[in-house]
Amino acid sequence: MDNAKISIIVPVYNIDKYLEKSVDSLINQTYKNLEIILIDDGSSDNSPQICDDFAKKDSRIKVIHQKNKGVSAARNAGLEVAQGDYIGFCDGDDIPDKDMFEFLLKTAEEDNADISICEVRFAFEDGSIRNIATGERKTWDNNESFLCDFFRGSVGMSTYTKLFKSEICKGVKYPEDCKTNEDKYFCFLTALNAKKISSRSEAKYTYFRRAGSSSITKFSEKYFDCIYLADKILENIKENHPNIIENALCNKLSTVLRIYKLMYMRDGLQKFEKQGNELVKYVKDFDKDIAKRLLSNKDYIRFKILRTNKKLFFLMTKYFDKY
Repeated sequence: MDNAKISIIVPVYNIDKYLEKSVDSLINQTYKNLEIILIDDGSSDNSPQICDDFAKKDSRIKVIHQKNKGVSAARNAGLEVAQGDYIGFCDGDDIPDKDMFEFLLKTAEEDNADISICEVRFAFEDGSIRNIATGERKTWDNNESFLCDFFRGSVGMSTYTKLFKSEICKGVKYPEDCKTNEDKYFCFLTALNAKKISSRSEAKYTYFRRAGSSSITKFSEKYFDCIYLADKILENIKENHPNIIENALCNKLSTVLRIYKLMYMRDGLQKFEKQGNELVKYVKDFDKDIAKRLLSNKDYIRFKILRTNKKLFFLMTKYFDKY
């Protein structure tokens, strides 16, 4: 196992308060054959200097400085220079467990998988932790069976909980024209190249939800990128995997439900009233039988409620959808 090199790609933008702790967690991984690529995306704080200082201390660290282009462009820059047999990702303000990459590599090698997956825990500013790991171990022997679970939400969409064989990442890029859901689209494209995927539902990565984080800001037009990417996924499935087209349709439906929920939670309904009405119409026009068969239980409940009673949908969101 020690022969395989893992390239870890870390986008960095104005996170000097958290960067040192995050990079320390990578340097001190139990698996040592690493290439740590820090991409400074035009930071205006002390992040660039911190990156350079780390590179002087550890020969495994490479630093790229570029003009601000966004997180997708930063990750793509890392992909272009990565030399590892495997590719992993870490956000520069989060903390992977010290054995995370050893765990993912062991899973990949034991199951001969092109992608291995662990789980995330969410840490909040009030000190609370949300851990959704179940301990379940699952392997998919073809990409279509994986995509069916992926579309249903049974598999997390983020790249930071996954390890990818570098060969399935060749030619795959994060969508630089989108500001949300870029992780999900990258996972989709790499899954199309994968023959086998393996998951062990153990939390090995801590994602910090902080006030002012881009993941909890007010609703803006960027969130409609999620629907744009769901449409791109649907087009690809229609052309290349038509036997799971209904699953891809439900992926778009789940995305629509999530975006409408976010519009309510983040004060976007009034500003984007026209788009909101279009989303509700899409839900009402969607085939009920397909939704019942292929949506997750939670999404199917949301689907049924939004079709008949928006106020009840908002009430459900207020009291039961805190995350």
